[in-house]
Amino acid sequence: GRYPVIKTAKGGLMRREQTRRGSSGAYNETTQEHVWDTYDCQDRGLEQRVDDTKAEEMADFFQLERLAAANVTKKCKLDFEIAAAAKIQDEGTFTKQEATVAYTEGNKTTIDFPQDVQGAVEEVTGRGERVNTIIIPHQVFNRLTRTTLLQEYLYGTLGNSIKKRMISPKDLADAFNLDATEEIQVILGRAKYDTAAKGRSTPSLTSIWANTHIWVGHVCGGEFDAGGAGRTLVWNADVPSGLFATETYRDEKRRSDMVRVRTNSVEKVVNENCGHLIKTNWA
Repeated sequence: GRYPVIKTAKGGLMRREQTRRGSSGAYNETTQEHVWDTYDCQDRGLEQRVDDTKAEEMADFFQLERLAAANVTKKCKLDFEIAAAAKIQDEGTFTKQEATVAYTEGNKTTIDFPQDVQGAVEEVTGRGERVNTIIIPHQVFNRLTRTTLLQEYLYGTLGNSIKKRMISPKDLADAFNLDATEEIQVILGRAKYDTAAKGRSTPSLTSIWANTHIWVGHVCGGEFDAGGAGRTLVWNADVPSGLFATETYRDEKRRSDMVRVRTNSVEKVVNENCGHLIKTNWA
């Protein structure tokens, strides 16, 4: 499908116009042009076989079909998050800034996360957009909680000592709450996935959210004109309810039930002005 987009420059969204009424009694006229963008939903999904004999063997312990459905759903959600993270952390889509001080273990006393966030917020709000979300990879967040300047920014000092405490995502959300009409949410990217070859006995777990970037911007659901950086678009003629559809069917030839989870969707950045990246220079 396709949809109209009003860009900042071509659409004149932030252009100052002369509003004073002319001597002829007429008001000046403004314009607002749009361009077209497109999206293409993709049919994706996974299946898992539930063998009749195996299901009977395991019946005293658990319902194998339910376990298979949970496994397939989890893997579909994992693939969805990997795709979404790749779009959100893409320097080719969103503007970026270098961290004031590299986010290394040796720089814990000089990393200035508050300054970095304030700089990112200025970038987004300076384009006429709002900020309501900060996405931080989990390892980055854990390191930030031990940094001197963030502890001082949140809790102040007592004499010559910082009043230290364990920092939570809510602490950050409260500290950077900028818009009284829309609270900041801090999302931690915790999920990992196994990159080891199939059949390996030892997993090789890799973070979905790379430690190289923190995302600051506006996230919103609903219709396109509600705003926000992106949408997950679902072809609801094929998947009528929600993002995923769960189905089962019989494979009598192999005496098995098949459990399928599928989606027909795409992750789409609809307004790159609604996001900005902090490049952590992680090491």
